[in-house]
Amino acid sequence: MDEWGNELPVMEREQINHRFDKGSERMAAIERGVNDANRGLGENNAELAKTRQELHELKQQLADFLEFFVAMKGAIKVFNWVGKLAKPMTAIVALGAACITAWSAWRGLR
Repeated sequence: MDEWGNELPVMEREQINHRFDKGSERMAAIERGVNDANRGLGENNAELAKTRQELHELKQQLADFLEFFVAMKGAIKVFNWVGKLAKPMTAIVALGAACITAWSAWRGLR
C-alpha cells in the first residue's frame, strides 16, 4: 500500500527495471530537449537582435520620410503665401506699367 491507502500492483523485478529504463529514456529526452532549447534560444536571441536592428533602421527611414513630408507641407504653405501675394502684386505692377506708359505717352505728345 502507498501513503494514501491505495493498493499497489505487485511488480516483478523486470517490470520495475523496465519502468526505470523508460523513465531514464524520458529524462534523457527531456535533457536533450532542454539543451536543444538552449541552443535554440541562442539562435533566437541572435535572430531577435537582427530583427531589432532592422526595425531600428526602418524606424529611422520612416522618421526621415516623415521629416520630408513635414518639410513639403511647409513648402506648400510658403507657395500658398506667394500665391496670395501674387494677385495684389500683379495689380500693382500693372498699375505701375500703366502709369509709366501714360507718362511716356504724355511726354511724347509734348
